[in-house]
Amino acid sequence: MKEERLNVEYLLGQYKPGWSLEQAFYTSEKVFDAEWKYIFQKHWLFAGNTAQIPKAGDYFVYHLQNDSIIIIRGNDGDVHALYNTCRHRGSAICLNDAGHAAKLICPYHQWVYDKDGTLLNARMMPEDFCKDGYNLRSAHLKVVEGLIFVSLADVRPDFSLIEKSLSPYLKPYKINDAKLACIKNYTLQANWKLVAENFRECYHCGGAHPEYCNAVIGANLREDTSELTLAKQKQWNEKGLATALVEVTEGTTTYAVRYPLRPGVESYSVDGEKVSVPMGMHKDHDAGVVGLVNYPNFWMDAVSDYVWTMRVTPVNAATTDVQFCWLVDTDSVEGSDYTLEHLTEFWEITGKQDGKLCENNFKGIQSKAYSPGPYAPVEDQVVNFVDWCVEQLRLGIQEEAVV
Repeated sequence: MKEERLNVEYLLGQYKPGWSLEQAFYTSEKVFDAEWKYIFQKHWLFAGNTAQIPKAGDYFVYHLQNDSIIIIRGNDGDVHALYNTCRHRGSAICLNDAGHAAKLICPYHQWVYDKDGTLLNARMMPEDFCKDGYNLRSAHLKVVEGLIFVSLADVRPDFSLIEKSLSPYLKPYKINDAKLACIKNYTLQANWKLVAENFRECYHCGGAHPEYCNAVIGANLREDTSELTLAKQKQWNEKGLATALVEVTEGTTTYAVRYPLRPGVESYSVDGEKVSVPMGMHKDHDAGVVGLVNYPNFWMDAVSDYVWTMRVTPVNAATTDVQFCWLVDTDSVEGSDYTLEHLTEFWEITGKQDGKLCENNFKGIQSKAYSPGPYAPVEDQVVNFVDWCVEQLRLGIQEEAVV
């Protein structure tokens, strides 16, 4: 442990603000282990959407290294986050990534748990066995406007600033009542930070994302959008829509923004046409784009007629799992109000473009020729993210040294 700490501490000492990270930050499993300990086991992590579990007994499992968390809808409609570990001898309980269960039954010795984790039956145990002490352990859980966050931390982290930042932007979409239209999983051969960095800048958009640039004015960084943005913000404010920019500062993890689509474009679609009926409280297709980020693993882009969420989950230093979800209005009907192809093609195309960029970036970083390079001024949000990661590692190491 001491050698590992000194190794990571040395790398932290080499970090030059405004420049990309040293090679080992992207390739070293020691650094990855430190990130998992001081970032992913300390902070709130986006797990998914309540639309994934609309009925009591619906569940999905979020895999987080050695831990996996069962996210399940209870009989009372509440969401529960339970460690997927039987209290008898530790077997995993839910063996599928998603499904429906009237009860949670361990496949090993058939201990039976209710949807809230309460142990109901432990067959053939002594008469004086007290079931009360053997309920499934819970992970910290917070649901905000239909988004599910969990934390593996020993002490529940504060969520108030995250909720305060996200809620005004989320509320009009009524994600709590939304319909899950599609979910897709991807595995990238790239370090997780490269995925995060890529989604924190549009320096690459003009050369890599023609579909995105056709939809979003200014995405190519060659157009002045100030006049249009001010005019749209005035309209959105009159509708009661949130427009105040929220940036990640010391002690916070959330970024929120609303910006306009290109004039004449109605939605995030390849053809610029609307893809479904307006979602939630929206009455038209003129709410712009809501962009939300919460470090370390949550991204969301929402237009008037659908919400797209992205969950980033590191597997190891060289591999990252990414999950896309598309949500639509609760009353929308596939085939008449929307088609899956029209709904998903924009982010499937853009996501695959981004995935290839991240994998190419990781290939190049592994070369002996790699050395940190300076970020461009338009990559300020990448600098913000990298600074945040470095600070979390420093704080974690300092706190451990005190203990």
